[in-house]
Amino acid sequence: MKYLICKDVYEDDYDEAIMYISTEENVEKNDLVVYQGYGRPSLAKVVNFMDELSAITSDYHFEPAIKIVSMKEYMENRAKEIKKAKLVKLMKEQMEIQKLEDTLKKNSECNEEMAKLFAQYKELNG
Repeated sequence: MKYLICKDVYEDDYDEAIMYISTEENVEKNDLVVYQGYGRPSLAKVVNFMDELSAITSDYHFEPAIKIVSMKEYMENRAKEIKKAKLVKLMKEQMEIQKLEDTLKKNSECNEEMAKLFAQYKELNG
């Protein structure tokens, strides 16, 4: 049995926000816990753990957890999505630059002034 010290995610008052919850599931800090609070399902965030001896001998009432929601997997997936979005943005920018360069090159073949400007552009962009 694991004994959790959690903070209710919807309570602003610090004293009322601390919840003591027990569970058999694997749990890490910052995971979310669904528990039965005040006659309705509530949500809390794991902030710390209590060892079994302290929990059993304490005066705290431990609510049983209904479900543990792992935030680690969600955060990893979110980080992948953000990285993918950044890469797509960079690829689109590179495609636009390539398209511009192709257009400039094509026009420089037909126009001597454009050829000079394109040469200057190529010098600047190495």
